[in-house]
Amino acid sequence: MPTSPAAARGYLHTIDLCVLRFCRETQALEILLNRREAEPFAGHWALPGIVVNGDVEDLTLNDAVERLRNSSKVGMPLAWIEQVGTVGDAFRDPRCWSSSTFYLAIASEAVQLAEHQGFFPLKDVADASIKLPFDHNSLVAAVQERLLSKALYSSLPLMFLGPEFSAPEAVDIFSVVLGRPVLKTSMRQRLLKMTEAGYLQETGRKKSGDGGRPQRTVENLKPASVYLFDRCFLE
Repeated sequence: MPTSPAAARGYLHTIDLCVLRFCRETQALEILLNRREAEPFAGHWALPGIVVNGDVEDLTLNDAVERLRNSSKVGMPLAWIEQVGTVGDAFRDPRCWSSSTFYLAIASEAVQLAEHQGFFPLKDVADASIKLPFDHNSLVAAVQERLLSKALYSSLPLMFLGPEFSAPEAVDIFSVVLGRPVLKTSMRQRLLKMTEAGYLQETGRKKSGDGGRPQRTVENLKPASVYLFDRCFLE
């Protein structure tokens, strides 16, 4: 197997993306995995990732992130992306000493996946019921914890719903992310605050909701921004 220029130098730095989506059929969060073509761990499911400044020059980490986002390993619109952390040691990659800067990303649009791609239950990957190579299970667990933490005080979970959604859908996604039921009154108060702050507006449209009853929808006026609530969901 050919050795990459970076591995030949005895050090690799990678970008790894944890792309999450909300599956409405199962009412659960899922994470995108890729079946690896090359060694090590050829044929295994793993996080989509690339070597920074390896065969392709990257001037910045953002350049590498964009290259991965646009590659066949991801190749889908992302509603949100944020850096979670960097890890590294001499043991995580059998090729050499390596480090990884890993990211939380959210996809809200339905896409056609390639044969080497698949969405898997986030819970099963985070708790290593589905085992991944390298230290990818621990990276996913850290991303899951970041998502949970930000859901307590921000509107981040709404990114899963796309630009238009109803209040019951907002209740559902926050309940899924937090792992416990969220009161409808509490969610409506938060949506009202976002509306007053210019983040949301009513569309005048309705969509099917609980029991098939039409529910009014709101539009996200700042789809690339996260609103910070003045109170935590646990208060």
